[in-house]
Amino acid sequence: MNKPFFLALAFFILLPTGAFAQRVSASPEAPLSASGSLETGIVAVVNDAIISSADLRARLALAILSAGLQDSPEVQKKLLPQTLRTLVDEQLQMQEGKRLEITISDAEIQEAMSRIASDNQIPGGDMAAFLRQHQVPSSTMKAQIKAALTWNRVVMREIRPRIDIGEDEINAEIQRMRASAGKQEYLVSEIFLGVDKPENEPEVQALAEKLVEQIKGGAVFGAAARQFSQGLGASTGGDIGWIQIGQLAPEIDKALESLQKGDVAGPLRTADGYHILGIRDKRVVALGDMKEMAVKLEQIFRPFTATTEKEVLLREAETIRRTVSDCASLKTTLASSFPLWRWQDLGEVKLDTAPPWLANKVAPLAEGQSSEAMATDRGALMVFVCGRTMPKENVNRDAIRAAIGGEKMDLLARRQMRDLRKNAFIDVRLK
Repeated sequence: MNKPFFLALAFFILLPTGAFAQRVSASPEAPLSASGSLETGIVAVVNDAIISSADLRARLALAILSAGLQDSPEVQKKLLPQTLRTLVDEQLQMQEGKRLEITISDAEIQEAMSRIASDNQIPGGDMAAFLRQHQVPSSTMKAQIKAALTWNRVVMREIRPRIDIGEDEINAEIQRMRASAGKQEYLVSEIFLGVDKPENEPEVQALAEKLVEQIKGGAVFGAAARQFSQGLGASTGGDIGWIQIGQLAPEIDKALESLQKGDVAGPLRTADGYHILGIRDKRVVALGDMKEMAVKLEQIFRPFTATTEKEVLLREAETIRRTVSDCASLKTTLASSFPLWRWQDLGEVKLDTAPPWLANKVAPLAEGQSSEAMATDRGALMVFVCGRTMPKENVNRDAIRAAIGGEKMDLLARRQMRDLRKNAFIDVRLK
């Protein structure tokens, strides 16, 4: 299999990226359309600019390659509407940049191409040659890079100066963080597909479902986010940072509660569109160095015997886990229902000095929760978190200010894009 790449087009800065996994098998000249054929000609007019069928075929090939999706007529059909929408948006971004007399040099585009090649270890460092090998015109990537850099400068020039973050906002965020200390938070990647008009709902939902299917089948989440997401962090692989229950829409909060590290959820319909979530990690909220956190632990253990199989004990441990809701009831539950299990108080353990396997197991757990059942060479055990000593508070106000500013800037940028679409002449001719 040929080595793939991520198309790393950052919204506010070009960032390093990883690699992904599929080769494009169809030539950009192949017929690709929602109806099964795409004749040569104009597929959309955006004010005084046109998008040709060749532009659309080439961008679709790049999207399939860079997102690591399996190339098939069904995938092409699902991706066409969003791919065309992206091309329309990029035309609007380029036109806004032209109005503001923003220019992007060939050297800047080439630098971005070289960086993408370097970050993804493209053989020989020649991205243009790599794209040709996969039957994708290098001009397609250059156009996407130019639009991203142009819009980045539009946002930094027109939107960033309008953002004001008061000390009261920072203080409110710190208070929220204090109230959340000891609770779970999730490192989330997101693909957001907006539904601007009711008539667009079926095609947006179909794309969201196809992306979930492909990601669960092995496609790379971050690459798909770069190509298709319209949300915060799209250009950095969909990264929206550490999220707690209550920060996002109720539909997303409900899904987060049941997700584990590595899970993919969605598509989730909210008021503004469809969301696909990828959970990269979980941890407990703390306003300081997590290494300084200490936890009070209790352990239960049952030894293996000649008449008890490991699988039986592990299943029994999971039953205990579902039965016990807090540490106060642990000993009485064992005595009444699981008398062969032994209880032990491990005392307070500082995570920085605990064995790595133990620290990794208990650090993300809230008070009253247990680790999953584990098998040792002697028996089955589980560890319960029965208390927590939080690290000394160490608040970085500049980091909080930057996070609030980033959210505001993304919101205003999305509003500006909606205004550009609303005020533009857009004639989509693809049927």
